[in-house]
Amino acid sequence: MSRAPARHLLPALLLLGSWACAGKDQVTIFATGRTQGRIGAVDDGGGRTGGFAVFKKLYDSEPGPKLAVDTGNWFSAVPEGWLTRGRSTLDCLNAVPYAAAAAGLEDLALTPAEFQKLAAGSAVPILASNLYLKSNKKPPFLHSWRVVQAGGRKIGFFSAVIPSPKKANRPRHLQHYRLEKETYETEKAMKALKDAGASVIVMLMSVNPKEEAGEEFFREFVSKVSRVDLIITDDPQVRKPFRAGRAWVAGAGLEMREAARLTLDLDKATGRLTGVKWKAVELRAEKYGQDQAMLKIVTRHKAAAAAHMGRRIGSLAAPLPLRDGVETPAADFAADCMRRWARTNAAIIPLSEPAAGFSSGTVTVGDLRRAFPLDSSVVFVKMRGDDLERVMASMPPSDITVSGLRLFLKDGVFERAESENGPLAAGHIYRLAVPDSMTGDREHSVLANAMEFANSRRSLREVVSWCFSRQNSIPRPEGRRIVRGN
Repeated sequence: MSRAPARHLLPALLLLGSWACAGKDQVTIFATGRTQGRIGAVDDGGGRTGGFAVFKKLYDSEPGPKLAVDTGNWFSAVPEGWLTRGRSTLDCLNAVPYAAAAAGLEDLALTPAEFQKLAAGSAVPILASNLYLKSNKKPPFLHSWRVVQAGGRKIGFFSAVIPSPKKANRPRHLQHYRLEKETYETEKAMKALKDAGASVIVMLMSVNPKEEAGEEFFREFVSKVSRVDLIITDDPQVRKPFRAGRAWVAGAGLEMREAARLTLDLDKATGRLTGVKWKAVELRAEKYGQDQAMLKIVTRHKAAAAAHMGRRIGSLAAPLPLRDGVETPAADFAADCMRRWARTNAAIIPLSEPAAGFSSGTVTVGDLRRAFPLDSSVVFVKMRGDDLERVMASMPPSDITVSGLRLFLKDGVFERAESENGPLAAGHIYRLAVPDSMTGDREHSVLANAMEFANSRRSLREVVSWCFSRQNSIPRPEGRRIVRGN
C-alpha cells in the first residue's frame, strides 16, 4: 500500500493545512453596526442587497476561525424595529450567531425593564461597559466585557457609548441611565480582560448617530488609555484601518448593506495583534444567496410589522399637507391635538416635528409614523403671560406653529401674541403643552421661564392618534395662526 495520499485527496489536505495555519495566526471578525432594524434585503435597482439572510450566507462561507460583532442601534429606522423594540434585530444576531453586540445610544431609549426583557431573550452577550443605572449600579442584565475563543486564541471585547465626540470623556445623564467617562471604564475593562487571559483586546465604540467623531478623536482617545489593540467603530468617517498610537482603528459595515471583514494577523508565539486587513463586503443576494432559516425569521417580523402598520386609525375629509404656501396644516393639526388632549390654554410645536403630511381618506398607523417619526413626549408647562410673550419673541416664527394663540409679526419680526381672549395678561398664568424636543433646546427658553413643568411620558404620536380615534372624519384645521403685516 502506497504511503502517498491519493491524488484526489491532495487539494483537501492542502486546504486543511492552510486552515490550520490560519487558525494559529489569523482570525476574521465580521463587524456590523447601525442596523436600526434593517433586517431584510432591499431592491436597490441592481438586485437584492443587504439583510441578515445574505450576511448569514457570507459568514458561513468563511472557512477559518471567525467571529461576528455588532456596534448597536437596533430599531430606530423601520417598522419591524420600532414595533419589537430591537427584538427583530437581536433574533437575527442570535441566529448567525454573533459573539458580542454593543448597545448604541439609540438603544438607551429603552427603559431598564424593556432592556432587561430584550437581553433575557438574547443568546448574544450585550456589552455596555460605561453604562450605569440611575442608582449608579451596573445593569445586571448587561455585560461590561466578554472573552471569546477563536482559532485557539482568547479575544476580549468591551464597549463604550460616545454621546458626543465634541464633549468626550465626561459623565452624561440620560433619561433612564448614566454614562461614565469612557477612559475610566476602558481601563477597568482592559484590566479585567487581561486578568482573564485575553491576548487581543477589541473595543466596540458606538458614536452618537447624530454626530461624527473623525480620526483626530480616536487619536486623542487612544493617547489617554493603556494599550487597546483594536477599536471597531460605527463612526461613518472611519473606513479603512489606521494606526492611532499602538492601536488599530477600523469601521464597521453600516445599515446591513455591507459588512466589514477584518482579518487579524496574530503573532504565533504570543497571540498579540501584529496587523489588520480590512474590506467592505457588499451584501448582494445574487452573489452569496440567502440563508433560508434566517429568511424565515426576517419574513415573520416584516409580515407582523406590515399588518400592524396597515391598521386604520382614522379618516381625513381633506388632505393635511406639510406645507401649503405659508400655512403648515399637518403641524397645526398636531398642535390642536396636543392642546385638546392636554386641556391647556395653548400649545406650541416646532415645524421640525412633522416629517410628512397626510392624504385625505383613510389614515393608517404607518401614515402616522411617517408623518411623526420622532419619539417626542408632550410636556405640561405653566407660565406667566409676560414670560410667555418673551418666550414667543425668542423663537424664530418660521420654525413653529401654535394652537390657542395668534402671533403678530411686523416686517417679519415678532410684535405681540394674543390668546383667544385677547392680548396676553402679564400676571395671568397660562397652561401650555409643548414637545420635549423644545425643552432640551437651548435656543428656546421654555423651561427657563416656566413656573412648573411635567413630562406626560406620552408621545406626540400617541396624542395625534388619540385625536383620530375621537372623530370619524377630521377637517382641515383653521390657519392664519401667524399674522404677517407691514
